[in-house]
Amino acid sequence: MTKKFKGILVSPQTGIKDVLEIINQAPHNNLPSGIALIVDDSNSLLGIVTDGDIRRALLENHNLSETVDVIMNKSPLTIHESDFTDKTNTVSIHPDKLKTIDHNILIVNDNNQVVDIINKSQLVQKNTPSIAVIGLGYVGLTLAVSLAEVGFTVTGVDSNEEIVKKLNQGTPHIHEIGLDSLLKFHVGKNLKIQTTSSESNSDVYILCVQTPIDDNNEPILDYLNSATEYVANNLSKNNLVIIRSTVPIGTTRNNIIPILENSSGLDSNSDFYVASAPERTLAGKALKEIRELPQIIAGFNSTSSQLANGIFNKLTPTIINVNSLEEAELIKLMDNTFRDMIFAYSNQIALLADNYGIDTSKLIQAANEGYPRNNIPQPSPGVGGICLKKDPHILISSSKNTGYIPKLTELARLVNESMSDHIIKKIERFSKSQNKDVSKLKIFVVGFAFKGNPETSDTRQSSTLDVTNKLSKISNNVFGYDPVVTETQIDSFNVKSTSIEEGFKNADCVLIMNNHDSYSKWDVYSLLSKTNQPCMFFDGWSLFGRKMIEKIEYVDYQTI
Repeated sequence: MTKKFKGILVSPQTGIKDVLEIINQAPHNNLPSGIALIVDDSNSLLGIVTDGDIRRALLENHNLSETVDVIMNKSPLTIHESDFTDKTNTVSIHPDKLKTIDHNILIVNDNNQVVDIINKSQLVQKNTPSIAVIGLGYVGLTLAVSLAEVGFTVTGVDSNEEIVKKLNQGTPHIHEIGLDSLLKFHVGKNLKIQTTSSESNSDVYILCVQTPIDDNNEPILDYLNSATEYVANNLSKNNLVIIRSTVPIGTTRNNIIPILENSSGLDSNSDFYVASAPERTLAGKALKEIRELPQIIAGFNSTSSQLANGIFNKLTPTIINVNSLEEAELIKLMDNTFRDMIFAYSNQIALLADNYGIDTSKLIQAANEGYPRNNIPQPSPGVGGICLKKDPHILISSSKNTGYIPKLTELARLVNESMSDHIIKKIERFSKSQNKDVSKLKIFVVGFAFKGNPETSDTRQSSTLDVTNKLSKISNNVFGYDPVVTETQIDSFNVKSTSIEEGFKNADCVLIMNNHDSYSKWDVYSLLSKTNQPCMFFDGWSLFGRKMIEKIEYVDYQTI
């Protein structure tokens, strides 16, 4: 018997009340929590009592004055020390037996003395599990290289053969600060990249595939279902499946788990483990925030939570465990919906202020300054990005399934989605004021990524595309530039890619649609001197300032 357990050793004649106090004090003495060991005079194990045992005993009308031998578990699960080592964790326990274990497993010697107490999760998980990340977009690829960086053996899996080919060459298909060097360092070493046509033999599977919405703003789960089928076809006993994709509430329990069970033939109650760990990082800061932000985790059962905790504890210092899979799913939707709503408020104020000729940026700055109860964000040319545009609709869809309509969320989406029409109206008013046909105007659009700061190449659900899609219906004279997005990609949006200088040259309208830091280095006076006179200059993020631009007589300065 090792001395480290002395504080939780009790005789069978110890009173239940005294045992309860011992259990209560154990964590404060760096002893295993929630358990006391009942031993004889030679410290041989007779049984155990947990805090749960005591609670159940009290409910069954036992009293605290009784001795602990009345309620102790006389047949706890024990493993002989010769069958278990910390280095291998190779002990096999039948799933039916494993399912009955709450937390602790006892390691005993030849004299039936406890020499170690391990957590259930330690038994079913190898020390360094191999991990497969399914889906190598922004979420999956940044997670895969981050896991490789902290020492895991990782397999990245994607259905796109071209993406897999590029990644195996060390070339990422997305722009993220620091990603290029990490990928080059780990690929071919502890990071393997493959297509879904290849099998996987991993211990942990993390689903990171996209969940877009259709034209009716309903979530599309086809990609997720396909990825889940892939996992199910490779699933083995004691594997852990983690859902990181953003999903409607209830998807993990009601959709993913049934697919895993039906296609694998395994039982989620005994054969494998499931957890939800929604991604909450910011594009452009993903690699940094993976290592810094608290991670929300919910498990299908307690062991699922413990196993998922063990993975993400290697990445982030803070784990927040929540009570259910549905709670974790809702938190992700709630986070992004909240941001969409506060942006909608500032955009609504901008629409009102514009009718009065009021500079919204200065208005909000004045309202916030020195007033601790305000933190109103600046308005923007819409709310873009795959998450902020999509997740509120997923929340709305999930709510409708319960019979509840989240009107506030719906209205926020309506406001933010109306901003592109607001910008088009500004262009049409300018065109009318100059007696020019809109279709004849040269329109130069700057900034196609959904945001400029932090820097990203992600154009999915960009507000800029909302505007250019509408412009393409009324003009064939739209030009575009972005400091990160490629010319080829800009051309694919029915926009003619060009340089900054050529874009400003003879332009009738210039639209600044995101907030990339490089714009601050422009000689804006020189660039505006190359435009047609008059020219409309739409400063969507108020980067240049009204007073500075309005000094140029021929420039019609506009903002949100």
